[in-house]
Amino acid sequence: MDSRSPEFTRRDAKFPKIRCISQKINLPKIDDLKKSILDNIREFGLGNYIKEGEKVAITASSRGIKNQDIILKTIISFLNQLGGKPFIIPAMGSHGGGTAEGQLKILKDYGITPERMNCPIISSMDVIKIGESDIGCPIYIDKHVASADKVIIVNKIKSHSKFVGDVESGLSKMCLLGLGKQEGAKEYHRYIDRHSWPEVVKSTRRVILDKVPIVCGVAIIENMKNETAEIHILNPNEFENKEPELLKRYKDLTERLPFNEIDLLIVDEMGKNIFGTGMDTNITGKKPESKIHAQWLFVRDLTKETQGNAQGIGLADFTTKKLVDKIDFSKTYTNALTAYRTDSPKIPIFLHNDRDVLNTVLNLAGVKNPSEFRLLWIKNTLELHKMIISESLFNIVDSTEDLSYIGDVESITFDSEGFLINSKKFWYADND
Repeated sequence: MDSRSPEFTRRDAKFPKIRCISQKINLPKIDDLKKSILDNIREFGLGNYIKEGEKVAITASSRGIKNQDIILKTIISFLNQLGGKPFIIPAMGSHGGGTAEGQLKILKDYGITPERMNCPIISSMDVIKIGESDIGCPIYIDKHVASADKVIIVNKIKSHSKFVGDVESGLSKMCLLGLGKQEGAKEYHRYIDRHSWPEVVKSTRRVILDKVPIVCGVAIIENMKNETAEIHILNPNEFENKEPELLKRYKDLTERLPFNEIDLLIVDEMGKNIFGTGMDTNITGKKPESKIHAQWLFVRDLTKETQGNAQGIGLADFTTKKLVDKIDFSKTYTNALTAYRTDSPKIPIFLHNDRDVLNTVLNLAGVKNPSEFRLLWIKNTLELHKMIISESLFNIVDSTEDLSYIGDVESITFDSEGFLINSKKFWYADND
């Protein structure tokens, strides 16, 4: 394939001036995570549910839960002290290429190994059918979970790229698509497309909670810096009523951009550790209910943690050959087809480098005065406390109390290969 960009991309456009800003956000954070987990466990009375010698399955997610290793290890240590026999189950549908080995590798990259967790990790794609919902949807459960004496569901509460309802991503979704592995996830997505997410989750969750010995759900809420903000332990009979409250709490803490109308949104990185479609569709404006409208979306790179899974790249308008060359199409297509989506893995227009993309967009927009072009540039859709904006948005910063400038006005700059470098000094140089 000729990787040279088309001739029209080389017409040098006039770029707007830019400036980095910070957004003052509510950042509740648990300082002593281990203590908080143990306090919640004791308040819930987990010790009353586990008998000595019982096999306890604990779910581990493919989502980038920042402290998932600490959370799991703390729970496992408590169970070991009770004399239980805990083991971890990768509960991640078709992620990791839909293979047991691929899912183990995802957990290993998160620091979740048998040695560190002090318990076995049983990774398998084998499932058993435990029944059907009242709309006829077959219900599948990981065979090792099905043989466990007790089950603990662990997941973070967040919005979903496509599903809209009282619950989206969280404990209920983990019961269905996580425990169901690829076979279950495929069936559920098919029924969701024919019926609706709320109808499928309610009818299916009812059967799972009735037939699977789920003790509790550990619900994690993260703040806008991807830090653990809250831990909640729910009894299974609370999933239906309390999980919606936690989703609202998550949305109150996150999903916030100070600009609703944008010409170009630049996202430095996307990946499965960030969101199901690589980027939060509420932030990029690709979810119908989103208040944000971005005319064009440019994605620059994949995260290392996504391991080549570029599910969601099809929601972008532009990218570069550098990103396309990193795509593992087998993993991406397996994930997309399991999720019953053919739009999200499509390859957008990809050009040789960032300079070519920006030239193309500005020429496409017919920009005569670059100071009028509305550009917003973020690291990813999880970390929104810092962002880079173009000069047409400066007036909003000047009149908004929660926004302030970092550094001076500067020009958009590229390295010798034509890739953007401005963001490196703002959100890659440190971890603050």
